[in-house]
Amino acid sequence: MQKHMTTRKSASPARSSSLEAAPAQPSASKALTVALAAGRWWNAQKAKTAFLAVDRELGLISRGFRPLSGGRVLPLLAVLGLVVGAFGRQGPEHRTLRPLAMGNAFVAVADDKDAMHYNVAGLNLMGRLGNGNLRPALQRYPMDKFDMHMDFLGTAIPVDEALDILKFYQDHQESFQNANSLQNDSNLVSDLSSFDRRPVKVAVLHGGELAMHNFGMAYWADAQMAPYADVGVLLPQAGIQFITLDIVGQIAGATSYFDDRLSVGLGYRMAKREEMGSFQVALTDLSNKSGRQTVQEAIQDSVDEKVKQFGDLSTLGHAVDAGVLWQQTADLRFGMSVQNMFMVLNHNPVTPELTMGVAYSPMLLENNGRWKRKINFAFDYEDAINNDRNYKPVSKMNMGAEWEQTLIPWVLKGRLSVGLKGGYPTAGIGGSLFTIFHYEAATWAEEGGYYTGQLEERYYVMKFGVGI
Repeated sequence: MQKHMTTRKSASPARSSSLEAAPAQPSASKALTVALAAGRWWNAQKAKTAFLAVDRELGLISRGFRPLSGGRVLPLLAVLGLVVGAFGRQGPEHRTLRPLAMGNAFVAVADDKDAMHYNVAGLNLMGRLGNGNLRPALQRYPMDKFDMHMDFLGTAIPVDEALDILKFYQDHQESFQNANSLQNDSNLVSDLSSFDRRPVKVAVLHGGELAMHNFGMAYWADAQMAPYADVGVLLPQAGIQFITLDIVGQIAGATSYFDDRLSVGLGYRMAKREEMGSFQVALTDLSNKSGRQTVQEAIQDSVDEKVKQFGDLSTLGHAVDAGVLWQQTADLRFGMSVQNMFMVLNHNPVTPELTMGVAYSPMLLENNGRWKRKINFAFDYEDAINNDRNYKPVSKMNMGAEWEQTLIPWVLKGRLSVGLKGGYPTAGIGGSLFTIFHYEAATWAEEGGYYTGQLEERYYVMKFGVGI
């Protein structure tokens, strides 16, 4: 079982469409709208051209395929990252709590089932790190041979915002009965202004992973929606900015070269995404039974239509994940991964995610004996080719540390993590009981504004699951 909670300082997203007729735009606004539309069209043409170029290159590669040598892997990944950088939409991604607690700096750590979501080359480390026979220099590092986890259900709820909205509703409950009451409530608009057009993001999550030496599988489903309130021109209104459902299946394999110093991984993912556009209704439509039923039926019709579209195989997204790890010394490891390469989701090209990082694991502090101890320090440069929100370089820099320790041999294990993700602090705890029951709690923040440090969106998460 998994629970997500998030807080947000402030926001002012662009207005979504309304069920009511929108007021006429000024001529300057119309000109701006036309200019933005032209820009989107031009970017789409560039993305289409880039995708066709990659497709042609793949055709050449497939006709003359040869197994890649270790020395050719890094240049190939670099070229692929640059070629697909012209794409322009965010693809499906699934982030887990252990990496997020340590600043989401994990691409060079990747030593367990989370490698499926960060760097598939890490599958090669399982059963090798801590194996004194095969890798004597790394025998002090705690060894994981097999890792299987399942999170039955997760929810993401903005607790602080939800409490504020609940108080607002209780203070003005009588005013929602009819239009006259709303107009006569002198404090309604001022109290509602703090929530005006501020979406409250809610999510439901489910997934599971299986990982072992050189092989892994994962599946997961993320559903998100963002309801909001609007002061409105005449009457207050409520709406939903978006509803998105991602369902993804993954499979990956890995191998090694140069006496296990170079790990190389390759994965495939298939994704299905359904989206529902924004809509808006007056709050008075929700004040009586017939109005609520009308709104509910309209939403249900839209959801039913989207469910029917799940059988449309033409909108499936297919992508390649690739990663490399280089063990420079027993303590130092470098990593790089590219996710969602060549994906076209709902007929729209997706921007791959390129991440590079380094991990430092001091072998003098590690312990692979009865009192197992794992200590990692890591730094990542995340999502290097995506610059859709004017982010500065610091917003892509992640760093963190973790200390995992056996507290009672074969019974209880604990973990403490801290870090910085895009300039915002992160922290977390975790562990397992009898290696079967797992618990994790973490907090981190995402950049909700248009430049680094403008708007902090803070998340608080607890997760309970089972696995071996």
